[in-house]
Amino acid sequence: MSMAVNGGSAAGTAGSFNHVSGVQGKDKSIQKWKKVGESKKSRIKKPLNYNPREISNQLVRASKSRVAAVVLVRAKVKLGSLRQAYASGQYDMGEVRTALAHARRMVECSRLKVRNLKEEETIKSRNDKGESLGKQKKKSEVRRRVKKKEQEIKAKIAVEESHRVLKEKQMQQELRQKRQKHRSEELGKISEADMKYIEDKMKENQNSSSIQESGAVLEISAASAQLAEIKMMEQQIEQQVENQVEMELGSLDMGGADVSMQGAVSGGCETQGAETAAVTVDVTI
Repeated sequence: MSMAVNGGSAAGTAGSFNHVSGVQGKDKSIQKWKKVGESKKSRIKKPLNYNPREISNQLVRASKSRVAAVVLVRAKVKLGSLRQAYASGQYDMGEVRTALAHARRMVECSRLKVRNLKEEETIKSRNDKGESLGKQKKKSEVRRRVKKKEQEIKAKIAVEESHRVLKEKQMQQELRQKRQKHRSEELGKISEADMKYIEDKMKENQNSSSIQESGAVLEISAASAQLAEIKMMEQQIEQQVENQVEMELGSLDMGGADVSMQGAVSGGCETQGAETAAVTVDVTI
């Protein structure tokens, strides 16, 4: 009887051991599959979603130094974000490196834009100040000489006016050349950065072994279309810059024409008396 009991206990113990072994084997299998899943997840990289034209478009539209300075700050923030993405290792390293190179060039372009706009604003402020001082000197000179003869006053005013107009035209020409040079330099830098980004992107796609031949053809076609779009945008921007410069020069020329017309009106009073001539000169000023 005791032997039967002992045999039953041994059989129960063996069954329990087999059950525990089976559970442990299942746990090991689950852990193994979890590790495999985690390794697969670690190999899958997140999309970067980097827009190479976000900063460049803002930079092209900036017409004041303070606006360009804001764009410069945004470019630096974008560069810092890309550096964090590179350090995290969660993104495709080749794609992140290409975006980082473009972001650094955008920071350089932004600094160039800020520097050029500040230089233009300084020249414009100096020109405006000189024009204001010239007008004040002209008024003082006319008031001081108003008691002299009409012919002497008109001769001196005509000489001074011709010199002032010539100087204004020279300053306008200098400002126009500066603006054209700066716009061309900025567009060249932006285009160079965009072209370098596309070239790096195409090289990265060619070096990637996981991309099939049909996908590579589509990527190259998309890059070519993007390149054509960038060239078209550059032409539009150049046309806008030329139109803006022509409008500004046209407004300045209209101001010079108004001054010449005022001189012609004062010259039409040549046959009047000395007292009437003095009053006419004060009014035209």
